[in-house]
Amino acid sequence: MLDLLVVVAHPDDESFGTGGALLLAKEAGLRTGILTLTRGEAGRTLGLCPPEALPEVRTEELSRAAAILRVDFLEVLSFPNGLPQEAEEGERGKAQGEGLLDHPEAEDAIRKRLQALRPRFVVTFPPDGINGHPDHVAASRYVQGAARGLARVVYMVRPEGPYPPTHRLRLPEWALREKLRAIAQHRTQALSVLAFLERHPERLWTETFHVVGEAGLVEGPWW
Repeated sequence: MLDLLVVVAHPDDESFGTGGALLLAKEAGLRTGILTLTRGEAGRTLGLCPPEALPEVRTEELSRAAAILRVDFLEVLSFPNGLPQEAEEGERGKAQGEGLLDHPEAEDAIRKRLQALRPRFVVTFPPDGINGHPDHVAASRYVQGAARGLARVVYMVRPEGPYPPTHRLRLPEWALREKLRAIAQHRTQALSVLAFLERHPERLWTETFHVVGEAGLVEGPWW
């Protein structure tokens, strides 16, 4: 049985959006987990591996990050990783021309995990995917359907956006240090890391969440 399960589309989503929350929840004595719906095969390789090896490499990167985040459960599913239309050219893994939006059966897969793990809270993207990525949008849609009657849904959100934060976590130094170490494990996605640092540096030490059904803003965790 888990207290908090993070369900995201790709390896690395968990560290950017919820790394601090996972660490603080674990420090508070909660049982935590990560479920990714794809192996991130459409991501960049940066020449660190052949394109066909990227799913395995990204799974290994995620495993190292999850160990740093001290989660009790980790599972990686193999639904296809789609690409947003504006994706840059360059060396990437071998995408299949489809993505999570083409696989609504992922909702059933998530529901089975929720029934087995019985988390009190499931954390995922808001309906807009936080950045519009179609896989993020699909993950949010499927989690909302799968969690009905089973778990409370929590969105990881931008500080200012269509889903206003109900809870804000300001990470202590030790948690920020460990979150940065977890992000650093995703070496093949270093350009995404740099883009995040350039655009949203404040979201490294402050994480904001929207607990579905709640209003107002609390400085601290929802659990």
